[in-house]
Amino acid sequence: MERDITTLNSYEPDYAVHPGEYLEEVLEAREIKKREFAERVGLSVKAVSQIINGKALYSPEAALRFERVLGINAAIWSTMAKSYELFKAREEEERRLQAAEVAAWVRRFPTADLKRLGILPDTRRADQLAEALFRFFGVSGIEAWEEYSAGKAALYRQSAKHPVSREAVEVWLTLAEREAEGIETDQFDKKRFTEALSEIRSFTLLPPEEFFPRMVELLARTGVALVVVPELKGTRISGAARWLSPGRALISLSLRYKSNDQFWFSFFHEAAHILLHGKRIFIDQKDGSDDGEDDTKEAEANEFAGNLLIPRAEYRRFIAAGSFYEGDIRSFAEKISLHPGIVVGRLQHDGLLDYKFQNGLKEGFEYAYPDDEESN
Repeated sequence: MERDITTLNSYEPDYAVHPGEYLEEVLEAREIKKREFAERVGLSVKAVSQIINGKALYSPEAALRFERVLGINAAIWSTMAKSYELFKAREEEERRLQAAEVAAWVRRFPTADLKRLGILPDTRRADQLAEALFRFFGVSGIEAWEEYSAGKAALYRQSAKHPVSREAVEVWLTLAEREAEGIETDQFDKKRFTEALSEIRSFTLLPPEEFFPRMVELLARTGVALVVVPELKGTRISGAARWLSPGRALISLSLRYKSNDQFWFSFFHEAAHILLHGKRIFIDQKDGSDDGEDDTKEAEANEFAGNLLIPRAEYRRFIAAGSFYEGDIRSFAEKISLHPGIVVGRLQHDGLLDYKFQNGLKEGFEYAYPDDEESN
């Protein structure tokens, strides 16, 4: 009995049938001898036997001849041949992915974090994890990833003081880019962005579920996408700023320190990079970057963020009084319309308040993973 041609042409099973196998079934069903068939299509018996035995694939010319002799559309023969070739190529690629060097490459990535985020499948099979990583990065293989990631790494510098995983950093940056794809933005407008930062400062008194959507919407109208991506093992990233295109910027935050003072300072620090520094990637990790030009830019970003949150003149008058009890901090924060936790963070950073004191005035932030959201 002949196979259902329409099924063969549309169904894509996890196996492939060489068109020669199907041809043999057709000839047997129609009681056509190989020699007779060879004569009718104008091929040698040897050529027909090679096709049937899978030692040769169809040419377009042969497919047209088969169509005339058997009445089966040439496109069916060609599709079967191409499907078979593709299937064999996939099998060969799967064998390559089972090599030891592939497993070693996969181990360089924060796979546990990526599984929790739903980026990687919940499996230990290195070939399946490698395939998922290729698709995540949009590269064809390990060599392509090495070249692609090296090109991106040339756009930023990482701290020599605090070694990090290049692979984890590339994952984090890619996650941020993916999140940003879902945010529509206008073309960047420096004036509107500057005005938006002043408005966003007032959001420090609001809860995250209220201020964050407003921040995203407001910044999108200025040409800036804002995303939060959880810190991954080996990144040590608190935030990053970059340009996705000449008219579209991206600020990504990690909630590394899980407190509102760090969140707001990191946000305005990254905003400063967008406003003041060129169109490259700025990654902020732990306590700073390498000595040199980057340190100057980091200092400029720190100064911008600190002064926007707490005006310099107001801060000087406050610290001149020298009293940093809870009531003093609350009163000062209320006076400048700022969350008191941010004042505590500034005092601690400047060495005016021990890191053990007044932390109760801070507000903790946590990243909500997909599973956490579903369980609520």
